[in-house]
Amino acid sequence: MNTFTHALQSEWIDAAKFEVLYSLSRRTYWQWIAEGKLTPYKPCKRKTLVKRSEVEKILEASRTGAELSKIADEVVAEVLSDAQ
Repeated sequence: MNTFTHALQSEWIDAAKFEVLYSLSRRTYWQWIAEGKLTPYKPCKRKTLVKRSEVEKILEASRTGAELSKIADEVVAEVLSDAQ
C-alpha cells in the first residue's frame, strides 16, 4: 500500500500527509495548530498528529465562507446601486 492510499484510510495525519492530501504547506499545518484551529495529538516526542476530520471541517468552512463573502459583496453592491 502506498503512502497516499494509507493516508486516505488513516483518521490521524501528520504534516507530511497533510501536505500531500490537501496541497497545503507544512507551515499552514503548524500555523493552524498554533492558532488553535487544529488539536494536536503527540503519540511520541517527535510526532504530532491531527484528525483529518478537523482539517476537512476547516477547509469546508473556508470554502463556504468564501462563497458567503462573495454573495455578501454582490448584495451590498446591488443595494448601493439601487440607492443611487
